[in-house]
Amino acid sequence: MSRHARLGFTLLVTVASVMGISRNSSAQEEHEDSAAMAANRGFKLGIGPTLLLPMRAGGPYGGGLNLEGRYGIKAGPTVLAPGGMLAGYFISSRFIGVAMPTFRFTVPVGPLAPYVIGGVGGGWISNPSEGGVALLGGGGLMIHFGRVFAIGAEATYQTITGTDFGGVAIGPAISFGG
Repeated sequence: MSRHARLGFTLLVTVASVMGISRNSSAQEEHEDSAAMAANRGFKLGIGPTLLLPMRAGGPYGGGLNLEGRYGIKAGPTVLAPGGMLAGYFISSRFIGVAMPTFRFTVPVGPLAPYVIGGVGGGWISNPSEGGVALLGGGGLMIHFGRVFAIGAEATYQTITGTDFGGVAIGPAISFGG
């Protein structure tokens, strides 16, 4: 074999080896999701406390509970999650109830999972009785410690049209399980 033929053969084997290794590692990465990606796929159900902040100076604070469910679908490097939310809040001797479909868009980056969420549904207020279209928009951040435990926080703006209700809702998030 001539010197040029050996050099060409060596170059061909080297290029084929590098391409094979990179293809194997990219295929392995596709099968091995990050903890944040894995934790946001599939059916998720959560409940948590919420603090309502007033939107006007001197306005009252409130609090309540959120029940959220969603189904995360991997879409490239993101997770798209249609879902729903039921929430009940107490503020100034009034009960506020909200029920709506939601949509969450998550971009897992290593152990971090920043997301935005939005929703439109029905909202009701007692004392006096009022109702309208409930609107929600906001986002949050989860930090995943492995595939079993995560902590984070969410902040949203919520309002009910045709009423005087509108405010920022802030809530912590703790997640167990993958």
